[in-house]
Amino acid sequence: MIEGDRPSRARRRLLAMLAALPCVPALASPAVPVIGTAGVVSSAHGPSRRIVVLDWDLTEIVLSLGVVPVGVARPSWYARTDGVPPLPAEVVDTGLLFQPNFEVLARIAPDLIVITPWHAMLRPMLERIAPTLTIGLFEPDADVWTSLRIQTRRLGAALDRATEADALLRRADASIAAHAAALHANATAVRPVYLIQPLDATHVNVFGPRGLFGCVLRELGIANAWRDPTDLRGVAETDLAALARDADAQAVLIGPPPPGIGDTLAHSPLWRALPFVDPARIHQIERLSATGGLVTAMRFATQIAGVLGAQAS
Repeated sequence: MIEGDRPSRARRRLLAMLAALPCVPALASPAVPVIGTAGVVSSAHGPSRRIVVLDWDLTEIVLSLGVVPVGVARPSWYARTDGVPPLPAEVVDTGLLFQPNFEVLARIAPDLIVITPWHAMLRPMLERIAPTLTIGLFEPDADVWTSLRIQTRRLGAALDRATEADALLRRADASIAAHAAALHANATAVRPVYLIQPLDATHVNVFGPRGLFGCVLRELGIANAWRDPTDLRGVAETDLAALARDADAQAVLIGPPPPGIGDTLAHSPLWRALPFVDPARIHQIERLSATGGLVTAMRFATQIAGVLGAQAS
């Protein structure tokens, strides 16, 4: 997770979006692991280990490998950002993402602390408490999809869950390949796509090729209609006019828009002039983490295939 300890103003505004546009029905999602006692790694994998994770997206990956951390930074915010796989209520709150409570960390006595490169300044202090593993998913000039696969395997090895990591990768590959095959059975479904989150009446976040969503779109064999620069997460903020550059594109809204913005956009000449503002070319999926792991990637692929495949049938 690259965001700070509190959601940005834009993220807060994304918690409830585009009321005026039709919401897609709930789509079947890939199975997620059943998890149990916090901090316990099954004896089948050797001695129990107590894991602390100071990042929400890495928390998703750890949970997806069947390991429940004993402590996580602000568990309630993990649930708010998406919360799949779910985090058991007994997991200890270790403080803010970049301001952990060292007294709490010392008290729960972890065997391993998992952090991101953004925690580098904290690492010397964290290592006084427990061995610390840095996992970076979003690095300059690195392909996010490749990094995610490599780092999932690294976590699997560190947690004695290499078999589970390999199985998760195979499941993700199979799921995305199946969705790609279904989509490519109809040329209309694979038109270029803008992936957007409206922020206000005139601006949106748009997700380009370099982020998680963009990488999954690529693996599905669908062109990303946004070709301009983005940040490390693959996100750019832009005005509505920039979305008119690809006249053949369709659009997918990621999550619902801020209260009232749907009505405003529905009556906005700028919005209504965009080529994709047509019932057959604009779609909406659930809000997902743009910096999530393979479980998020599979859920995104499932929902994209659901809305694009439905309109093409």
